[in-house]
Amino acid sequence: MKRILLVLATLSIAADAPDAVVKYRQTVMKSLGAHMNAMSMIVVKKQIASRAQLAAHAEAVHLVSAGIVELFPVPDKTKSSAKPEIWTRFAEFKAAAAKLERESARLSQLKDPKAFDAQFQVVANACEECHDKFRVRD
Repeated sequence: MKRILLVLATLSIAADAPDAVVKYRQTVMKSLGAHMNAMSMIVVKKQIASRAQLAAHAEAVHLVSAGIVELFPVPDKTKSSAKPEIWTRFAEFKAAAAKLERESARLSQLKDPKAFDAQFQVVANACEECHDKFRVRD
């Protein structure tokens, strides 16, 4: 049954228009960035004093990070900020995405402010490392 669902999911992705896949990917990645920026305003920049929403932002980052690899099904000719290296070094890309998922899972579990703040930096670094290797900078 799992194999059938996987095949159906793969066929579903393959049927999507490449430009729609890129637009969806960009929207999802922007949402991840928005959650990271919101946490940064609290943890790094100290612009917001209330930490009430940190757990929600951390959980959102973790949930989104779990599906990053699926956002890059195949290379296409649609213009985007994704470097071709994602597909030529896909194992390395998958490892970077797995690192973000793993580190954001840790972040989402932390209640202690000092531990959270330190782990936030680990997650931010995971984002940056992946962007350095696999994203074209503006």
